[in-house]
Amino acid sequence: MTITPPALLLTGATGYIGRRLVPALQGPWRVFRASRTAAGEGALDLDLADSDSIRRAFDAAAPTVVIHAGGESDPDACEKDPDRAKRVNVDAVKTLGLLCGASGARLIHFSTDLVFDGERGWYTEDDAPNPGGVYARGKAASEEAALVRAPGATVLRISTAYGRPMGGRPGFVDSMRARLAAGEAVSAFTDQWRTSTAADQLPAVVAKLLADPDLGGVFHWGGAERATRFETAVTFARVMGFDENLIHPGRAVDATFASPRPRDSSLDSSRLAAAIGLAPLTYEVGFAALRGAWG
Repeated sequence: MTITPPALLLTGATGYIGRRLVPALQGPWRVFRASRTAAGEGALDLDLADSDSIRRAFDAAAPTVVIHAGGESDPDACEKDPDRAKRVNVDAVKTLGLLCGASGARLIHFSTDLVFDGERGWYTEDDAPNPGGVYARGKAASEEAALVRAPGATVLRISTAYGRPMGGRPGFVDSMRARLAAGEAVSAFTDQWRTSTAADQLPAVVAKLLADPDLGGVFHWGGAERATRFETAVTFARVMGFDENLIHPGRAVDATFASPRPRDSSLDSSRLAAAIGLAPLTYEVGFAALRGAWG
């Protein structure tokens, strides 16, 4: 007798996170890959700016679980077009939350460290968000929408993610690697701290969340270390075998962005690590795994 796996709707399936989740989810789940560019078996057209498109994708999948990894993740783009940012990052989650709440589907929603103002750093889940800028305020609103409208929902805040290039939009390590390989200098901030998330570890984290429906609420998953952008870049150069002297110090206070950037939005991930029995990676270990994947 063939048992049909439960249905799972993955938004942002062709994005930076979604591309990593699909291979790990297929098998235990019947995965419906939803995005504007998804193609092939199990693909669903999805425009997060259109509530009717969201409803059509949800109805087609009839999911037991929704993993919402889609949205506009560029803070500057959100600042320049706040109306679209609201539709894609806030209203879409409200719609998904209502659909999950009505059907009983579980919602796992990806969020960001930028919901914090960055004045203290090393934030836990008990710290109150204080977002600045259109993107950050929208993500904070989306967290509330997910938790209120989809009882039992899980919000997973991550930091600046890095990982293997998988055909989607390149991450910060991709451009840094290309420049260092060409012998070009890289400027990195000495006054901005992060706990960067190893994106290639996210499938294992999500699998643990899926295995335990009681893990609802807000959780953090960053890296094991709080480091400046400069320290991160120096570690990357050393692990990858590039000249560390190519990394030059810069200051975020001297840079201009359309959207404000927190000084220190580092995340404490110990609560989720203890709950799932998995430790976040140090930069050294994460970059070493990345070097092995790059070859």
